[in-house]
Amino acid sequence: MLATIEVVLEFPNHEKIYPAMGSIMHGALMDSLSQETATYFHTMSLRPYSQCIRWDKESQQPIWRIGTLTDYAFTQIMEALQSVSHIYLKQKGYAIQVQRITVKKQLSYEELARSFLQAESPPSGADYEFLTVTGFKQAGRYVIWPNNQLMYQNLLNRWNTFSPHVKLEAEALAVQLDAHCRLMRYQLHSQAFPIEGRLVYGFSGSQRLTFYGYDMLKRLQGLLAIFAEFSGIGIKTALGMGAVHTHVIYKEIL
Repeated sequence: MLATIEVVLEFPNHEKIYPAMGSIMHGALMDSLSQETATYFHTMSLRPYSQCIRWDKESQQPIWRIGTLTDYAFTQIMEALQSVSHIYLKQKGYAIQVQRITVKKQLSYEELARSFLQAESPPSGADYEFLTVTGFKQAGRYVIWPNNQLMYQNLLNRWNTFSPHVKLEAEALAVQLDAHCRLMRYQLHSQAFPIEGRLVYGFSGSQRLTFYGYDMLKRLQGLLAIFAEFSGIGIKTALGMGAVHTHVIYKEIL
């Protein structure tokens, strides 16, 4: 099951909220889980959740967004959040109040797949808004600019790791998806994300991709764009990087 949880938080007066606090929030999340669950998550090469913290301009509130990729992750995280009224941030030396917990989206992998694979028509493109610093790793080196093949491979790896039944495992699928999309517009900039005393560089901003070629490829590109909101994109998504908001487009892109 896929789910997006939003937690409205209240910080002490005059305390600033910034996306790089994602690593601090991750530590607090692990502290709120049972030791068995936290240890289990730490042993996984791909975490079954992503999370980020941001200031919501519309509501004028700090929002902690957590995406879960398995039933177990959803259950454990929801139980932990619902059992506390305050969360103590060790690195900051203060507690924050949990005001409201909302499950914004919840659906199965099968439901998400059907919504695209059985739709009357395929999408024509997608908008990506990178809410926090996003980056990739290739051959042991950081990649600090958008790379659609790495993005698609990253999303496919997460999907195929956690989807219990529907698999997307065609040969060189990430290469095909990359070859059949085109960057139409972008507004991106490089940015650093501090984690445990060091800076990890990447990018943030927005981009629009248009899809072309076979209908099935377009459907998969749209599916993965929506999946990205749950999984995050790229490296260190459990620590607050790679958070994204996406919008799939069903009209001709000029």
